[in-house]
Amino acid sequence: MTDEAIVERTAFALGLAKGDFTVSNRVDYGTTTRYSVRTKTGQDFNCFVGGSISVTGRTVSEAICTKKGEVARNPLLR
Repeated sequence: MTDEAIVERTAFALGLAKGDFTVSNRVDYGTTTRYSVRTKTGQDFNCFVGGSISVTGRTVSEAICTKKGEVARNPLLR
């Protein structure tokens, strides 16, 4: 998974411009990547994206981010 794919999906998930946050502490677990995000306003998030590889190529899921200190929720149930 490329850094650019992570930044694009995180920007969309958080509703921010790509330059309004930094990604750190990236850890890859097979096709899943977990990482931390800090916005320019000082908010901290734990995020992850998943991916898969098939005969048609690579796919990367949308980012799922949870504000640090809050319980993770299914974004589809909001």
